[in-house]
Amino acid sequence: MAVTLRHEVARKAIHLASAVVPAAYAAGLRRDVLAALLGGALVVALGVEVARHRVPSVRAPFERAVGDLLRPHERARWSGATWMLVAYVLALALFPRAVAVAAMLAVALGDAAAAVIGRWAGARRVTPTAGAAGKTWAGTIACAVATVLGALLVARLAPGAALACAVAAALAERPRGPFDDNVRVALAAGGGAQLATVVGALVASRL
Repeated sequence: MAVTLRHEVARKAIHLASAVVPAAYAAGLRRDVLAALLGGALVVALGVEVARHRVPSVRAPFERAVGDLLRPHERARWSGATWMLVAYVLALALFPRAVAVAAMLAVALGDAAAAVIGRWAGARRVTPTAGAAGKTWAGTIACAVATVLGALLVARLAPGAALACAVAAALAERPRGPFDDNVRVALAAGGGAQLATVVGALVASRL
């Protein structure tokens, strides 16, 4: 089944809804509480993944319920929603609060913006593709803009760190591999923001 703009919007509505997670963390939700919630959700998601791939009586209702939202490769592998939970758990585990919030928002907002705007631009041939993966420059720019806004307005990162976060997320979103883009974007965005934060602190300490 071809992935249409309408299909992409429906898929990315899940990403947008998940923005409540980093928003709650930014608002002060305790790290251990969020870790328990995300960890529990991931355990359930992994259980569903195993069951739908191995148990026909689970696969059939799963396909009826969410089959239209799956990309072709997700029928034989983990779904994007499960990978998104993995990305959130990694961001929470690896980065300090503000950077983790920005990394999660890069997935929730940046990746969603890239997919929807990129699909829209590609269908109308508004911009050329940005590499062999067929990504458009419009989608890449949309990812960067959405990510930098989340990093500045919600995570409250310094401008330099927010910009590094956005550029890293946009670059990580473009390729097809080597692993799921939710994880790539979260790790790249968080890593870029953390590196910029550390460098900024070192520079400031020498002034």
